Amino acid sequence: MRKMPHEAHKFDVAKRKKLDDPERVRLLTPRQTLLELGYREGASFADIGCGTGLFTIPAAEISGAGRIYAVDVSPEMLREVSEKSSARGLNNIETVHSSGYDFRLADLTADFILICAVLHEIDDKPRFLGEALRICGQGGKIAVIEFNESDAGCGPPPDMRLPAGQVKELLKGVGFTGIEETPVGAAFYAVTGVR
Repeated sequence: MRKMPHEAHKFDVAKRKKLDDPERVRLLTPRQTLLELGYREGASFADIGCGTGLFTIPAAEISGAGRIYAVDVSPEMLREVSEKSSARGLNNIETVHSSGYDFRLADLTADFILICAVLHEIDDKPRFLGEALRICGQGGKIAVIEFNESDAGCGPPPDMRLPAGQVKELLKGVGFTGIEETPVGAAFYAVTGVR
């Protein structure tokens, strides 16, 4: 069976150490970005496509008693998140092995949902974001972080990148409101919405 061109660019789990590269951390400034996007202490948080926990760990540190859900299709990624949370003494993170379009969380679970550098890899974006809407609590917030259209030397090829306008329309299309765009460093942007 022939691979579709976009399938050839799915992130290779074997390269997961790249996700914690100091330059990527510098570009994304996870803790600062979460605070700027409105994540606050006590809020439940779902990191969809959490990878190695670049945002999961700072969210757990910010949240205090808030429950953190690290959601990923890769058991290797989830194992890494578990190891990092244990090493830091964080006991508010629950790893969740998802199956693509089923995040395996109850309805209205999360006050804040983050989808960072994942949406461009998803084939059925409305279905994926519809699942995010399902788990988002009333008045909850979603933040989709993606690569800027211009190539900043990191991320997927330029032809795979999602324009911010497209992400805005996708979020509106599944039912999020109050859509806003925010720059995230020099290489990324965030589009946020409210349920």
